[in-house]
Amino acid sequence: MDAEKPDGGPDPPQGASDRFVRLSPRQQALNVRAFSAVAAKFRDALLEGAEALAVARDIVGAFADSKTSGGPTRSEVWTLIDERGLPQYDQAFFDSRWAIFEHYGAIQPYIAKKHQQRYALHPAVGPAVLVHERLRRHRGIDELAALLDETSTLIGQRIRDRATVAANLLSCRQMLTLYAMHLERLVVNASLKELAEEQREHNHPGLREKVVYLNRAVSEHFPDDHALDFQAVALLNVEQRYERALDAAVQRIVEQGGRTLDFEVLSAEEYLEAARHASLALLAQFGDSLVVDPPAAWIDAGSLMRAVEEFAPFSRVRRRPSMPQVTPESDPLQRMSEARTRERSRQEHLAERILLEGDRADLTGELQHGRWRAAARLLADLIGLDADPEAPYRLEIAIALIVDRIGWVTYLHPVHLHRQEAEATVRLRRREREEGYEAP
Repeated sequence: MDAEKPDGGPDPPQGASDRFVRLSPRQQALNVRAFSAVAAKFRDALLEGAEALAVARDIVGAFADSKTSGGPTRSEVWTLIDERGLPQYDQAFFDSRWAIFEHYGAIQPYIAKKHQQRYALHPAVGPAVLVHERLRRHRGIDELAALLDETSTLIGQRIRDRATVAANLLSCRQMLTLYAMHLERLVVNASLKELAEEQREHNHPGLREKVVYLNRAVSEHFPDDHALDFQAVALLNVEQRYERALDAAVQRIVEQGGRTLDFEVLSAEEYLEAARHASLALLAQFGDSLVVDPPAAWIDAGSLMRAVEEFAPFSRVRRRPSMPQVTPESDPLQRMSEARTRERSRQEHLAERILLEGDRADLTGELQHGRWRAAARLLADLIGLDADPEAPYRLEIAIALIVDRIGWVTYLHPVHLHRQEAEATVRLRRREREEGYEAP
């Protein structure tokens, strides 16, 4: 790619038009929150939902469409918004945002008089809405691409401002370094869902071409400026680091996502019980979302000729349709009994897995290093076994309290599981009921 020349060379590369990437509401709120931290005064003082941006966008449109001389009133603005269709918010929320706009000078009286009811909108609100809209598509990648285009245009001018070009190169390098570091951290720590959502934000085609073009333009128009050339080369190196981080994110999503279909949703015992007791039709549903290559139909010339020779014309014969078969409904009590039997079998397999090495097991470490949902499910299963007098298991929950402010399970009690004979368990429970004592 050749650099742009004053005598009419090729234009700088232009990226593809803005493509609206559908990000989750949580990711959009995080983008806007981080962007607004530069000018925030207090903690938790931002509206992170989509309604605040919708109000600002509707206010800009209502002021632009108003044909009232001397500016519209607040009620006229609300009427224009309401006439466009059902808004995402009610009039009370609109009034609260109007008061905030007035407080910060975004909406000003048309004439500086008391008790006047006509207003004008500050022109800075329009660009602010556009910036926030772009933040909901990409995390500032559009701004970086615009700065690269602006720097390429400055270099192509006859009178070049070297200081501005150097400052822009430094800003672009710093922004790309932050993006690369952020992606490298997510590749190591983030879940597949978070990583996939983050990778979609960086879907901006043409970014590498812009950096390469800018590097060549600096070399051509500033041939003897080694300091500026060093900054251009450093920008190219950072862009390569950013591309490697993007490739690592995509590779982890493809490899780990294809190898493991998010098995954290269910426990190992539930998968084992499903393989033992579920029907073939239910098990086949797990393959509905898998993408596989269809089998290739292979046939040689000899097989084709034999098939042609053995072919007989098809003749249509009218036959009486078979009688419909009505499947009797199963007994609901029997279904409940079968469900209870399967649940009891799963709980017993869970207890046997825990007591694999002896008749006593300490569950405190497993609960402490797990997550809340898995820990609660495990305790519920073991408490159900302990409450059954026919089950040869007993659960002990100590009074001591363990507090861990870093782990997922922040507090718990020491828990031990015992295996004992069923008759001894029945006698122990009967004696406890007679003495009026109930085990924890």
